[in-house]
Amino acid sequence: MAKRIVWISFDTASKACLEVAAEAGAEIAGIVSLPGPVRPEVSGMCRFDDVADRFGAQLIETRNVNDPESVAAVRRLEPDMIWVVGWSQLVREELLAVPSQGTFGMHPTLLPRHRGRAPIVWTILNGLTRTGVTLFEIPDATADSGAIVGQVDVDVAPDETASTLYGKLAAAERELVRVYFPQLAAGSAPRIRQDPKRVSQWPRRVPADGLIDWDTRAGYLDAWVRAQTRPYPGAFTWLGDRRAVIWNARPEPAAGQVPAGTVLAHRPDGVLVAAGEGALLVREASLDDGPGLRGADLHPVLPCGTVLG
Repeated sequence: MAKRIVWISFDTASKACLEVAAEAGAEIAGIVSLPGPVRPEVSGMCRFDDVADRFGAQLIETRNVNDPESVAAVRRLEPDMIWVVGWSQLVREELLAVPSQGTFGMHPTLLPRHRGRAPIVWTILNGLTRTGVTLFEIPDATADSGAIVGQVDVDVAPDETASTLYGKLAAAERELVRVYFPQLAAGSAPRIRQDPKRVSQWPRRVPADGLIDWDTRAGYLDAWVRAQTRPYPGAFTWLGDRRAVIWNARPEPAAGQVPAGTVLAHRPDGVLVAAGEGALLVREASLDDGPGLRGADLHPVLPCGTVLG
């Protein structure tokens, strides 16, 4: 059986998947991860030295998994398989040629639909009612295009946030590892070719894309905040020269002719801000990378009449 693996990852959800792989019989020869400093607020980044010590695995820290030193370090471990879970770089041909039984990855959508970047954010922004996770083979450096090994469906709630959807998808990833690692090790796992007629693609996003346009309808601003909350950098606006990140909000009806972005009222649970249509009740926000302020703690920093944006 092909059980000796190298695991490439940098986040907490993927670390949990590694634990499941070990429970399912994987011999963890090596772990490739990012060097410090660890920034947990960036997509759940975490360290892997503790699990590397526990499993007797070599820890390879690199910012470029495809550089010659990283590839050589993985090659020396002679893995049967490489698993790429929670990693933002495409794996190139030199590294893909290393394992004897293939390289496998996870993508948090139901491939072939919604290949590409920022899938959790786009799932919420596009109002999907269903998504999932796909375990697939990585035969080349083309993103998310390899044969499908298995999938788990995940329902998306109307009030889903990036945090809650991240948790659901993480559970689905663990289930895929639990079910399919033994089949991959035994050489009995399915390979289902993706239908090219059904491929769609989501574009990359960067933190600056989270800027709030207050002329937007409040219902969509609600999704805008939910889609980009923790563990992501967050939807943000400007309070003069200060950057204000909104972590939690809800839409409310409002009438009036004030400019969008105007703080309309103080509530016990937050601050009401005018939108292009309706209003957004901001329930948690932070200023200039400071701690989150909730409810009435927002009142002194967002006085009524202040215009955001």
